[in-house]
Amino acid sequence: PHSYIGWGKTTHLGFGIPLMIGAKLAHPDKFCLNMMGDGAFGMSGMDLETSVRAQVPITTVVLNNGGMATYPGGFPTARERYGVSHMLGDYAAHARAMGAEAITVKLPGEMVQALESAKRLNADGKTVLIDVHSNMEGRRSRWDR
Repeated sequence: PHSYIGWGKTTHLGFGIPLMIGAKLAHPDKFCLNMMGDGAFGMSGMDLETSVRAQVPITTVVLNNGGMATYPGGFPTARERYGVSHMLGDYAAHARAMGAEAITVKLPGEMVQALESAKRLNADGKTVLIDVHSNMEGRRSRWDR
């Protein structure tokens, strides 16, 4: 209880890493976990280096599905002209380049072990990124009905 911080119905794309750094500074004893998509990571992924340099160990899970999945079928001009549905990235390699630890998850069954490892690494003072390879959703969430 009282341990979730984040957005309600809207947010600034990519604010999760700075938000988790602040949360960890406020509560250094807590496991601070940030969930974001690859599109959001593109907005603030360099802040992993801030977490490493400032020695503020957080974990970021990147849902790597190759595009801005919140908007399936939307933004046809942006898809065609700017490729927002064809994003490519090795986010684990990016994390390592910034001095963070990286874990790649390709199967759902690997997620629990990845989170347990991240929690241990955070306790040892290391920033962690978990690069979760996922699929683009075909439609919006059923919770929107």
